[in-house]
Amino acid sequence: MAQAKITLIGVENYLNPERSVFDSMVLPDGIDKDVLIGSIILRCQEFELLYSDPDFLIQAVNVWSRKNYRTFDKWVKALDIEYDPLYNYDRTEEYEDVHDGNFDRNGSANASGNNTRTDNLTRTDNLANSTTPGTTVTHSEKAYNDASFVETSKDVQTGSISGTNTGTVTNTGTTGDVYSDTSSNSGSGTDHYKNTHKARLYGNIGVTTSQQMLQSELDIARWNLYEHIADLFCNEFCIMVY
Repeated sequence: MAQAKITLIGVENYLNPERSVFDSMVLPDGIDKDVLIGSIILRCQEFELLYSDPDFLIQAVNVWSRKNYRTFDKWVKALDIEYDPLYNYDRTEEYEDVHDGNFDRNGSANASGNNTRTDNLTRTDNLANSTTPGTTVTHSEKAYNDASFVETSKDVQTGSISGTNTGTVTNTGTTGDVYSDTSSNSGSGTDHYKNTHKARLYGNIGVTTSQQMLQSELDIARWNLYEHIADLFCNEFCIMVY
């Protein structure tokens, strides 16, 4: 003889379409509410509910979701962590060196020099010119009945031109530069600097083989978030007896 019982899917059908058992359920980011509701109904639909009052069940689901909110959030964040499944060592180091100190600085510089220059220049020019010019002019005439010219007179000019240029140029001088330069500096103060060193060490340190770590990664991949939350819901609200 069949026994009547109130199941989750029966209450959900009773409330729909205006309301749902999961109207007040609160979930963290990263969980698809529709997927979770479907997973819970598939997991718990044949079990009798612990609470038969629909209104009370809605509030009870709200309390249950808020009670487990942090757990669900941790599960989501843990599954979202990025890592290399074949590395079992990942270490980050950061060092900071800070220097604070005082300093005193004193110094001086001296420089001097003496430059002397002497120029002696002597120039002598002796120039003598002597010119003796001479000019002779001959006058000739030809008779009307003779084709030859006959000298009739001659003009002769003589003279001489001479001259001498003599001179001496002397240039004598002395120049000198004397210089002296003295400088000094001094001071004191404080200095401050900071050096930061960062390093990341990662890889396989050899305590576990790559094959073992790969097997663990496959085991994690089989761990389903929605199935685990559905199991929690069934344990909380269902009488798990067929």
